[in-house]
Formats: sequence, structure tokens, C-alpha cells
Amino acid sequence: MRTILFAVTIGALALAQPASAQKYNLTIAGYSPGGLVSTAGAGLDRALNAAYPGSTVTYQTSSGGLANALSLDQKKVPLAFISDTELNVVIKGKPPFKKPIKDLRILFNAYSPSSRFQATHFLANKDWAEKNGIKTVADIAAKKPAMRIAVNRPGNLDGDVSIAAMAANGISLNDIAKWGGQVVRAASREMTSLMLDRRLDVASFGISINHPSIREMAKGIELVMLPITQATAAKVSDELGATPCMVKTSDYKFLAVDSPSICVGMLTVVRADMDEQLAYNITKGITDNLDKYKAAHRLLAKAVTLESWSEKGLAPFHPGAARYFREKGLLK
Repeated sequence: MRTILFAVTIGALALAQPASAQKYNLTIAGYSPGGLVSTAGAGLDRALNAAYPGSTVTYQTSSGGLANALSLDQKKVPLAFISDTELNVVIKGKPPFKKPIKDLRILFNAYSPSSRFQATHFLANKDWAEKNGIKTVADIAAKKPAMRIAVNRPGNLDGDVSIAAMAANGISLNDIAKWGGQVVRAASREMTSLMLDRRLDVASFGISINHPSIREMAKGIELVMLPITQATAAKVSDELGATPCMVKTSDYKFLAVDSPSICVGMLTVVRADMDEQLAYNITKGITDNLDKYKAAHRLLAKAVTLESWSEKGLAPFHPGAARYFREKGLLK
């Protein structure tokens, strides 16, 4: 009996501790090592530790958000990064899923679509574009040129965005082959090398505005950016769970007119059954130390605000996160 009473007393004392005295050792399912997502993971670790000294967020690499959703569903991790387009697949039960996973909830945006960290670009070799009279993506459908185009690898939903944008303009991958062209499935870094080697005419990928890969590409060849229409951006965004956005002439010297684009954000997601107070404490601790999170990368420092952090997504906020955001006046 004394042992039981002792255990209950210890438990009561632990619950009575102020949140600032608690320590959290959490794992977040991420993406590949390096890059902005892993940097965001490091930022979460710094912010949580600042709120609750001794706490950690350990970044666990994975093949991406679809795998992360499964890890959450199987209770292998408490936190996961999942992009907007990936969450769209998960909650709708689209392939490769056989049924929806609906018990996922959002804590906050690691970065929102408005940050334009993943904005769809159609970048063309200027010589090829001028030779074929191509000024927009719609021109490709009208003129049917032989075109070597790269989109992201199969399984990476960024490639699906590019393909959907072409489809909205009446261009299929089979059409490109029929016109004497070729579709290359490659990572964005590979696309840069292929463009510089003149082995591609067009590269389409979602990447941050003025990303170093684009600057490298522009140093080696003359580029033009092929605009899409607002209707295309809206159609693809609605279909895939993304958000229409704009790329402006002030962003690039090689862009002749402001161009609608398709932007994708990155969410921090948990299971619906996470303890409400735990979700509240994590959200409060990291949000109250958002400066530590933003300091992890110059792009985060530039784009992340309390408003972008608390933007609504395709899944509901976890009740604990929603409670904190309502207290802050960020959620009605």
C-alpha cells in the first residue's frame, strides 16, 4: 500500500509541475537529411528547448510526408512534417493509400504557402523558347514543339503538380512523346545540371523564389519563365490541396510579366488522440519562442510570422493548438 501511495504521490507531483519545469523528448518524422525541412526540425528543437530547458526534438529522416503520415497512424512518432499536397492525398485516401487517414491534426505551419518556399516554376532555355515561339505554358499546347522537359521524380508530389499544370493546359506526357519530345523524371538538383548541359529545354519544379539552383542555372544559360494562368493555378491548387500564389517580375529578371503559380506549405502534424494539454504546451512553447525557430534559416526568418504560423490547413487544428491560438487572438 505504501508503494502504491508513493507512486500516486509522485505522479501527482509531476502533474503539478509548471509547464516550464517539464521536459519533452520528441521525435519528428522529416524528409531527407539537409535542406529546409531538416533545418525547420532543428529550429523546432531550439524553440522547444528555450521554452522547456532540457527538451529535444529529434529529426528522423524518411522518404517524405506520405511515409510520415503512416508513421503517425501507426504511433511510431508523435510529430511529423507533411506537405499540403501530401496531406491532401492522405486524408482523401488517394493512391498509394487504400483508405483515408482522418485522425490527423495540425499543430502549426512549419512554413505556409504564402512563404513561397515551394512555388511551381516552368523555366525554359531562352533559345529554345524563342525558336519555337513559346512564351507561356499554354503556347506549348498550341504549338506542340519537340520538347525535353523535366519534372520531379515519381512518388514526389511536386512532379504531380507540374504534370497537373500541363494537363490543365491540355498537355499530357503522351502528347510530349508524340510531338517528338521527352519527359525526364529527376530531382531539382539533377534538373539544374541537365539544363546547364543543354540536355533539357524546360525544367518544372516547385522551389523557393530565387533559390540558389535557379541562380546557378541562370548563370550558365539564358532563361525565360513560362507563365501559367490564374485559372490553371486555381484548378491545380483545388485538385491537389495547394494554394494559388504569384511570382513577380521583381523576383526574376527573366520573367516578363507577373505569373500566377502554385504554392505548397509544410505542416507540423500530430495524431488526433495526442493529449490536449501536451499539444497545447508544445504549441505554446514553440510559438512563444518563434524567434529561435526563425533563426534556424534566413528564409524562415524572412517569411514566418504568427499569422502564417497559424494559417488553417486541410485538416483541423488539434484542440490543444487551437486553444492556444485562440488565446493569442490568432484563431477565431
